Amino acid sequence: MHALSLLRAQRTLQSPESAVMAEVTEYTLSRHLEPICPRDDHVMRFEARGIAWKALPTDRRRETMPSYHCNFGGCSVRYDPANGYFTVVLEPEQPYFVEEPGVNLFQCPTHGAWLYRTKDQHTNSHLLWRCPVESCTYTHADPTRT
Repeated sequence: MHALSLLRAQRTLQSPESAVMAEVTEYTLSRHLEPICPRDDHVMRFEARGIAWKALPTDRRRETMPSYHCNFGGCSVRYDPANGYFTVVLEPEQPYFVEEPGVNLFQCPTHGAWLYRTKDQHTNSHLLWRCPVESCTYTHADPTRT
């Protein structure tokens, strides 16, 4: 099973009297999520090599970042827990992430990951927002879409 990792930095206030280091926690995420695209309501698919680029033009090896990708009818929306829903421009030269407008609304209060839209497993007709961290059960109702 391939898993993604999400790094979360906890923000801390720093005063001139005491500098506090930020704590970084790593979480394992499932590749079997079923995020729903905010543009066309289709289930997005996991791509292990989702976004690829060269750190330098002379590099032979490409860097990659896994993500979920809609691709329905050429849709370019992607999702990952650290960035939420977004599109990528200037790939593969130097990818630049553009946040999907008005979509990244909720983060998990425990993990800080962006929630993804999915079908409610109990009703299969309503949508809800769910935390992508594998063992987390946090959800948020989506009152705008059913």
